[in-house]
Amino acid sequence: MLLPHKHIRFANSLIAIAGYIRRFLDEPRSLDELWVLVNEDHDYALIKPSFTQLILAVDILFAIQIAESNPDGHIFISPNQQKKMFNGDLQGEE
Repeated sequence: MLLPHKHIRFANSLIAIAGYIRRFLDEPRSLDELWVLVNEDHDYALIKPSFTQLILAVDILFAIQIAESNPDGHIFISPNQQKKMFNGDLQGEE
């Protein structure tokens, strides 16, 4: 379920869901806020994760150090990733 394969479409893979969730992290958000945003976008999105998939996708973002959380439990894009995004450097080279 992590990666797409013969029986799991890309839209249902956790990698795709993690990328989809990442776009909602333009500001620090709680899991509940993310869930509300995902549900509001449900009618128009190809990716329609369950709450469990949302949590697993956020775990992936933490594991690959794209996202961090503050003491209040809000999830945000790590400062190193924001710097790379604004510099156009997605390869990790500085």
